[in-house]
This record gives sequence, C-alpha cells and structure tokens, in this order.
Amino acid sequence: MLDAGDLARFERALLPHLDAAYSLARYIVRDPHDAEDAVQESYLRAARYFHTLRDDDGRAWLLAIVRRVCVTTATERGTHSTVSIDEPMLHLVDDRAMPDEDAARTIARERVRSAMDQLAPELRQTLMLRELADCSYSDIATITNVAVGTVMSRLSRARARMAVQLRREVDDAGTA
Repeated sequence: MLDAGDLARFERALLPHLDAAYSLARYIVRDPHDAEDAVQESYLRAARYFHTLRDDDGRAWLLAIVRRVCVTTATERGTHSTVSIDEPMLHLVDDRAMPDEDAARTIARERVRSAMDQLAPELRQTLMLRELADCSYSDIATITNVAVGTVMSRLSRARARMAVQLRREVDDAGTA
C-alpha cells in the first residue's frame, strides 16, 4: 500500500481535508452513516491511487474521489439526494441570539433549505462547493469533471434560481 514516506505525504496532503470530504459526502448522500462510509471508501481509494497525485495539494483530487463515490452509491441505491442545510459547518443560528432573532434565523434557514432543495443536483453541488466549501472555480471543475465555464454557468443559474425562489417564498410569506 503506502510506504513510510508516502504515508507521511498522504497524511500531510489529505488528512487536513477530512472535514470538507465529510461535508461534501453528507451533502450528497444525506445520511450521516452513509457519508462516513463514503469518506472511508474515498480515503481507501485515495491511498490506493496516491501515487497518481502530482502535487501536495490534494484537496480537489480528494473531493473528486468523494463525489464519485457518493454519486456511484446514490446511483446504485436509486437515490440522488442532498443533505439538509442543518450541517454543523452550515449552522446559521447564533446560540447567543435573542429568541426573536433565533426565530428569524430559523425561518431564513428554512427558506434557504427549501430553495436549495429545488435546485437540480449538479447546481446544488456546484453551489455548495463554491459557497459553503469555499472551493475555487478550478477546484470545482476538477471535482465535478466539467470545464471552468460550466462551473461559472452552473453557479450563475443556481444563484439566479435561488434568488427567484427566495423572493417567491418571501412574497408568499408576506401575503399569508
């Protein structure tokens, strides 16, 4: 598998991205146990093919593996869903907020979740990678195996659709 030198390089290059790998997996497969399994399988594959990594920045390379494992798993199960926005890294509610502020943030989070749920999977993944995982356009292109122009187009469409949906939900809430 990996010799001592490769193991040290593997740990330096890939272990810092464990949280990002789990967040992406959790976002795609929804279930925390399935996400843990997908990350474990991804790290095993990364170890097996570590010799193909050409530089020490393995974030995009690892996240591409995670995405492929998750999409394959979802396809095999006949599901292709996303995770709720209630992830710890996406927690929008300040625990020290006043009750009315907390309620307003909860309503806002529900609206964002609803708008994200209505996006096509490729738009949700691209938006999540950019806005929540803070990946660069080129990293997203590598992870999703599409051109940078496609990433830009997907982000534009996702943001526009989110804005329309959020406006619609606010308008509906105002008339209710």
